Amino acid sequence: MSLIEIEDLTFSYTSQPHEPALRNLSCTIERGSFVGITGPAEAGKSSFCRLIAGYIPHFFHGEFSGKVSVAGTNTRETTIGELAEKVGFVFENPFDQLTGASLTVLEEAAFALANMGLSREEIRPRAEKSLSQVGMGDLTDRHPQQLSGGQSQRLALASVLAVQPEVFILDEPTAQLDPLGVEEVFAVISDMHRRGYTVIVVSQDLDHLAIHADRLIVIDQGQIRWDAEPRKVLLEATQAGYSILIPDVLEISRKLRAAERISAGSPLPLTVEQAATELSSIEERSSAAEAITAGKTSLLSKLENSDELVFEDVYYDYPTGVSAIRGISLRLERGCVCIVGQTAQARPPSPSISTVC
Repeated sequence: MSLIEIEDLTFSYTSQPHEPALRNLSCTIERGSFVGITGPAEAGKSSFCRLIAGYIPHFFHGEFSGKVSVAGTNTRETTIGELAEKVGFVFENPFDQLTGASLTVLEEAAFALANMGLSREEIRPRAEKSLSQVGMGDLTDRHPQQLSGGQSQRLALASVLAVQPEVFILDEPTAQLDPLGVEEVFAVISDMHRRGYTVIVVSQDLDHLAIHADRLIVIDQGQIRWDAEPRKVLLEATQAGYSILIPDVLEISRKLRAAERISAGSPLPLTVEQAATELSSIEERSSAAEAITAGKTSLLSKLENSDELVFEDVYYDYPTGVSAIRGISLRLERGCVCIVGQTAQARPPSPSISTVC
């Protein structure tokens, strides 16, 4: 049964009247599905989500034609507040969504329920249940500003989950998180889908999105370019030379097929586990690796054997007393070096990957 229906939709923002953000767009989303949305920057992905939540046309104004309906309700004939009970929207940056007025995690999760006018007897158990569902039941008394990036995003999810909408929309929910935070958030989203919620996730992280979504939509220049099962979309996009971030597992497996190390007819894996099973069937693993790397020149072969930057037993404490570096000793070779690690347990989250060139 179609929960969301978009019919011949074209929309231009008031600020850009001659450049439609979405054009001639039509699609339906079934109840209980997990839909992934991806595409280049400024493609119309966020506008697509704003349509479903009613932010377009009730908050973002412009030239609007076509029809959008959610659970049989025309979004142009209702309000954002009424739609909020059916459609939950989680922003890219959780700190744009959290109120900043709550002193505890529990208060934050209960904030929307209080605004809905629910009784105190109903608010607390619903807020506690939503926190438990996102794995934060033991953090009810913590101050929201003492959470990590991943925890803050899960709290934003909990505050929406407490309202019990039919649809969850998440716009780039892991863009600012470190790898551990990404895993945490996608685990929560997948659990929500398993419990029957309709989930729509906008993300460039196709390594995770392609695994969890049962449908992948690629939006480009305001139009739907591909809409199918994730593996099929990624393969067709790759063959068409489309600039999309293909998951490493799929890209390696595709090259193995091109090198005739694996049968071209076997389905492409999307997870590391699936790839490992596939690779176990290859007798000459070393030859397969050589086929993948053929024609590529190792960056290291071009480097001079000299050290550019040396750390010897370095310590550093901030004036506030926070110890940032403890006994670091290393040498950075000439070239490009990536530094990877978890974000700090503070607000706002610091970048998880840095590059020195």
